[in-house]
Amino acid sequence: MLKTPLGEGSFKSAHLASRGHSDFALKLIEFNGELEQRIVREVNALSRCADRAVAKIFDFRQVAVGGRKFWFLLEEYLGGGTLEWHVTNATLSAPQLRSVATELVRVLGHLHQNRIVHRDIKPANVLFRAGTYEPVLTDFGIARVLDAPSLTRDFLAQGPGTPLFAAPEQLNNDKHLIDWRTDQYDLALTLAFCILGRHPYQMANEGVQEAITRVALRRSLPDETSAQLQELGFSFLLKCLEPWPIKRYRRPEDLVEAVGD
Repeated sequence: MLKTPLGEGSFKSAHLASRGHSDFALKLIEFNGELEQRIVREVNALSRCADRAVAKIFDFRQVAVGGRKFWFLLEEYLGGGTLEWHVTNATLSAPQLRSVATELVRVLGHLHQNRIVHRDIKPANVLFRAGTYEPVLTDFGIARVLDAPSLTRDFLAQGPGTPLFAAPEQLNNDKHLIDWRTDQYDLALTLAFCILGRHPYQMANEGVQEAITRVALRRSLPDETSAQLQELGFSFLLKCLEPWPIKRYRRPEDLVEAVGD
């Protein structure tokens, strides 16, 4: 049974639905060329995952509504709001944010084991289960399954992702450099943004475009930002934000260990 709408876009809509005594997020996505490929890719990626910090999928099939064809997607409903909302409304204490960081770092190892690169980790794509501060990674619509052919065209100047939270290799469409360390960088940008209240490459009296340009040009993290992150106890982010993947944490377990120090 449908309850309330959760959002609507050009080709899809989301609704709060119930089955028995449980609530779910029901999505209807109209058939649409490349978007259809992305939906199938997202479902395949989610189907590989069995981790508490990855959104669960319960049903996926084709349906016809009013003579139009849609993908029917039934997912776990996460009623605790987004990380973006919680940061904006200052509901997370420093220890709680540290706990969120620890859990999200841990789940990168699970994605790596399953050959998945999310490519769009950002505050809006981290949700919480209702009544908890237990983060869940959502929206695998542009996830890259490394065992599968890439859907991104080689000639594009910029690859998939949200520029504000994208690694240099995404901004420059360096597809051969995309792996779990790309998610490591995106997550570090997300956490630094939550901690500092701004993009970590953004200087005083500047807009975010200048920060994005610095990332694309593979500039070093500003000294002021480095000092702030170290002072606040998040020095592990400095290595995550190295411009070249080879200088970041090599293995997920190395990053997990650094967060715990």
